Amino acid sequence: MNEYSLTLPGLEESIAKSRPDLWHSHLVQAVARFPGLEAATVRATRGGDGSIYMQRRKVMRADGSVEHDNHAAWLAEQLRADDGDAKATYERLSQQGYRLSRCDITRLHLACDRGGADQADFLQVDVDLCDERVHCALFRSYFFDEPRTLQDLVDAAEGEPVGEEQRTLISVHYQLSRAVDVAKFVDLAEQLEEQQRAKLRARRYEVTRGDGTKETRTHADIDPGFDRFPSKTRRLFDDWSTSSAGRSGARLCEHWLLQFSDWTDPSSGTRYLSVVPLWAFSKKLAEVNARSGDVYGLFSKLQTIDRRVEVPFGWYFYMLHGNRVHDGAGKRVLEAAEGGLIVLPEHDYRVLRNWADRSYGF
Repeated sequence: MNEYSLTLPGLEESIAKSRPDLWHSHLVQAVARFPGLEAATVRATRGGDGSIYMQRRKVMRADGSVEHDNHAAWLAEQLRADDGDAKATYERLSQQGYRLSRCDITRLHLACDRGGADQADFLQVDVDLCDERVHCALFRSYFFDEPRTLQDLVDAAEGEPVGEEQRTLISVHYQLSRAVDVAKFVDLAEQLEEQQRAKLRARRYEVTRGDGTKETRTHADIDPGFDRFPSKTRRLFDDWSTSSAGRSGARLCEHWLLQFSDWTDPSSGTRYLSVVPLWAFSKKLAEVNARSGDVYGLFSKLQTIDRRVEVPFGWYFYMLHGNRVHDGAGKRVLEAAEGGLIVLPEHDYRVLRNWADRSYGF
């Protein structure tokens, strides 16, 4: 359990018992029974189109019963039974009519806003809707070379897909992925970032000049302003609060959810926390790049994004994500604002100016 994880006894079991439905109403009701999550709603979904699926597969017998819950572990057992002869294992198993399941996942992101001045003060609960069905025959029907290892068997495990009429349902169920106190996550990310910056401030570099003489430089000499701004995780929320987006009363968690990463470098023991924003807007948005006509046409397209997502200066956050608005568009808008061609509110100009001075994104 991490420092930022929600500890709510019974939440995982309650989610697992919820009956899946089209609007996930039973899931929302189950989550809302827990303290602090009374106002939780589904804000964003990902997957459901085959793009997210569980790597582990069940092994199914010809009669539809389950042989094993983990195909890789089962293949390892079978290989040991054949004294490590992968070719013999393949030939034996491929004649017995085994099939593999596939579990496709729709990832649901629920959020519960706590309000207040800090835009990061919300709870996020990520739930996987797992749709598991019989999917394919065990083993493809050909090898470029005969299998020699367990990895060869695992690589060749997925055979020809069965017909639609044979893709029988095994189960559809909800499964808790993670529950996060976002404010705690952001605070911890900021603390870890400051620890890393303190190490950089203490560093000294010996630099050899062109004439052969040497001098000692600090990290700030080499990278001025490296510690001027907070961590980019915190900066995302600060930019929302400072800009027209937050000033309008819009809450970040109503429009953006987060993917979380918590990784420790095994070589140094340094821990890194980071996020990737996920937009909650469910309709298509046109891609805007720096070459989108003259600057007036470009700015008009960005304002169209604002109107569609119903957040002033909302385009800036799509630029931070980088998928819908390219950073070159932001640079052109800044140049036009400083040249007097377009008008930005002062608080939005400051956010954009700071971004240009020390750009960041996800």
